[in-house]
Amino acid sequence: MKPVSLLLIFVLAGLLCQCITPINPDTRTLPPSLVVDGLVTDQPGRSRVSLSLTADYTATSLNYVVQGAAVFVTDNTDQRTAFNEISPGFYQPDSSWRGTIGRQYTLHVRLSDGREYQSKPELIRPIASIDSMYVEYSQQLKYGTDTYDKGFDVYLDLQDPATPNDYYRWSWVHYEIPQYCKIVKIPVCGNCLDHLEFGMSCCGSCWDIVRYQNLINITSDQAINGNRISRRSILRTPFNSYSTYYVEIEQQSLTKEAYEYLATLKDQIQNTGGLFDAAPATLVGNMSRVNDPEERVLGYFGASAMTIRPLYVDRRTAPTYPDVIPSPPPLPQPAPCEPCIESAIRTGKKPIWWRY
Repeated sequence: MKPVSLLLIFVLAGLLCQCITPINPDTRTLPPSLVVDGLVTDQPGRSRVSLSLTADYTATSLNYVVQGAAVFVTDNTDQRTAFNEISPGFYQPDSSWRGTIGRQYTLHVRLSDGREYQSKPELIRPIASIDSMYVEYSQQLKYGTDTYDKGFDVYLDLQDPATPNDYYRWSWVHYEIPQYCKIVKIPVCGNCLDHLEFGMSCCGSCWDIVRYQNLINITSDQAINGNRISRRSILRTPFNSYSTYYVEIEQQSLTKEAYEYLATLKDQIQNTGGLFDAAPATLVGNMSRVNDPEERVLGYFGASAMTIRPLYVDRRTAPTYPDVIPSPPPLPQPAPCEPCIESAIRTGKKPIWWRY
């Protein structure tokens, strides 16, 4: 290339660089909003309330949990039940307490700074029973790889009552005995950044709790009133072990208001933001601040009857090998154990139908 051409390239490049002006858009900072995820049911141990605050737009963390709040529910017979904080931001009543079908429940929350919030009353409607559940193994080649997505699909059937305006939601809770209660990291040498991982055993009986995440599995009987609901997909269990997979299937009743809220939320989650997608609707829950109804409060407090059925998935029936997840070795003996701390994701209480 000629020297004149090289000189011209450098001059043009310099001009382009000088034309680039960094843009620093103004960032709107909104005050944190309370996020409520609550449910009262007619089954003991299933009622719970989770409280958090939205993070600032520029924050990289998740929502902040709300600790130290006073949480309780009242019903239309003036009965009051306290919800105690069992882990940060997670509140539950006494394990034996249950709601009553036909009663209306209202959630009350008082934060540590004195702000008070209250829900609209929610009615516990009756729920149909589950007729049958069944499991089918399937595997599918993962896109762009030579590996398979292996798992067991769980379905159920039920008979919808002849009464109109029945609304359903399905969820599940999986329990399993953890291999370890804590993973510790030990440096390879005094001044090294490298480390080895070891597992600490639990000091006593313990179960990890895995709940459905971001699952909005709902339907209404508007088009099928009085008919059978068949082959309703509930969950897909992973095939990462030959051990039996224990899960409790929850079938819930919903009020019309709760169903419409969840349907709108589901549409927003599934909205991909394409050119022809509908604009997001304003998602209005049933919580508000006492004496300041204009404050934005997110989430919903619901009340539901619940049918619970345990299911044991025998993963030895699969026609192939599991995708085993490697785990660290146990801490060399003699080693201390780690207590099983009660929380939203771990418990020392044996699940009701556990038989191992």
